[in-house]
Amino acid sequence: MTDKDYLLLGDARPDDRIHLLLWDTPDENELVRIAHYNNAHRVNYRKNLLQRIHPGESFLALHHNLDIELSAIKSMCSGVSKQIVLLEGLDCLITYLQVTSGSRITLFWKQLEETRKLERLLWILLPQQLAPKNWLPERIKRIPSG
Repeated sequence: MTDKDYLLLGDARPDDRIHLLLWDTPDENELVRIAHYNNAHRVNYRKNLLQRIHPGESFLALHHNLDIELSAIKSMCSGVSKQIVLLEGLDCLITYLQVTSGSRITLFWKQLEETRKLERLLWILLPQQLAPKNWLPERIKRIPSG
């Protein structure tokens, strides 16, 4: 057993807001153990996005539809029986927003940080280099690599 097995996600406050779990090299087996230990429901943003894409759409213009993406993230906490949701794969949206010309990454982070009244405690798993610089440290946990 590693220290990651004892990572408590349920003690985060406020519990109706989004928190960040920064981990550069997540290991699938350790993610399974953390989710099991915390009784967390794992959700993958990439898979959710693929399910929401209509076959006739030629382009994904996510930077023009931030409200839709924010609503989708919030809805991932709805209808879940477990008290904690661990969202994986959001790095694809954040990277997309960082490299898109005229991107709204700052607006996205601000809106994500201000999201309230989530039905479940939401942790977003991200690599440390993608984390916003201005989030409160109380809403961030870091898992060291190695």
